[in-house]
Amino acid sequence: MANTSLAAPVSPSQFAGKKLTFWGVIRSESLKFRSLVTNWVITLVTALVMIGMAPLYATILNSMARDAESLAKMSEQMEQTNAGIESITNLAYAMGSSGIDLANMLVASLAAVFIGSEYSTRSIQAALTAVPRRTGYYLAKLIVLSVYSFVLGVVVTGIGYWVGYVVLDSSVKDTLEFNNGLMLNWVAAGIYFMLMAWMGYGFGTLFRNNAAGIVMVVVVFFILPIIAAIFSGQVEWVADAMNYLPSSLGRVILTYDLRADADMGYLEAGSWFALWAFIPALLGYLRFRFSDTRG
Repeated sequence: MANTSLAAPVSPSQFAGKKLTFWGVIRSESLKFRSLVTNWVITLVTALVMIGMAPLYATILNSMARDAESLAKMSEQMEQTNAGIESITNLAYAMGSSGIDLANMLVASLAAVFIGSEYSTRSIQAALTAVPRRTGYYLAKLIVLSVYSFVLGVVVTGIGYWVGYVVLDSSVKDTLEFNNGLMLNWVAAGIYFMLMAWMGYGFGTLFRNNAAGIVMVVVVFFILPIIAAIFSGQVEWVADAMNYLPSSLGRVILTYDLRADADMGYLEAGSWFALWAFIPALLGYLRFRFSDTRG
């Protein structure tokens, strides 16, 4: 006997006929980012590094301040002594970013893993099926990483400063005040983290592999300065080029109260640093946009 039962009609979804907007892609990537346990672990380790280095750095500043006071008692060169105290004060203002040389690699690694893991698990193909416009997908991920890394840099640098402030001797504390320059230093750390995320994201997309993306960041930040230092004594242009490496540019960006006679200002250093971050991000986009995801 034939089965005469009829299937119940299926009502259309309330989202049927609606197109996925760019804001919707950003929201989905933000949700994806928050759901990855790896991102939270790296964030926690980054915060521990930044905040944990600040009190250690503060103890070094305390020792420097005591040496300056001893010099003031033994020497009549008060102008030189005052210059030393002012230098310690400027270092104290940048105390919150004292651990950034270690933390920047973590931020870049997180960005590389955010895209590289999708290639390793082949989930990138399903993602591009849902979001066929590759430019929008690439930019959505970049925006999520930019907001995350900038906020993380500002917050952990600010917390690190106040944790280190507690450890400082009163002789150093009395020279500090809460001013715009201090806030700008925190913002500079946020920009630094954001550009590192761009670099890691670009390399991760370009090589489509977590390890390769991280290794490239290590090469740029650690291997290149070592190679340049080896040859800087023999080749003059190499010594000049060292000032334009990301590690050197980052120190300029995070310097509080840069001297007027400095070889490079904030804007120039920031522009060069942004170029170092933009090129990998652009190369990664070009490969992502114009090549097969399975290649």
